[in-house]
Amino acid sequence: MWVRERDAVDYLGVAAVTLLAWIHVPYRFAVYTQLHYWAWWLQRWIDQSPTQAIGVAVVVVAVGGGALLAGIVRSASA
Repeated sequence: MWVRERDAVDYLGVAAVTLLAWIHVPYRFAVYTQLHYWAWWLQRWIDQSPTQAIGVAVVVVAVGGGALLAGIVRSASA
């Protein structure tokens, strides 16, 4: 198993605290506006150069998959 039960409980606790902090953050609108701008910029970039966007996505997925595979192999060898 990749995630121990104790780790899963820790992750859920961190997620709950983060959610509560997000609800009480006084600058939620500014954060929302910034995320909206980033999404708009990403959409515009994909529309302008879809080939480059696909290339970046392939590289990110390959690096992420390699990291996941390395973690599995390392965990199995321990």
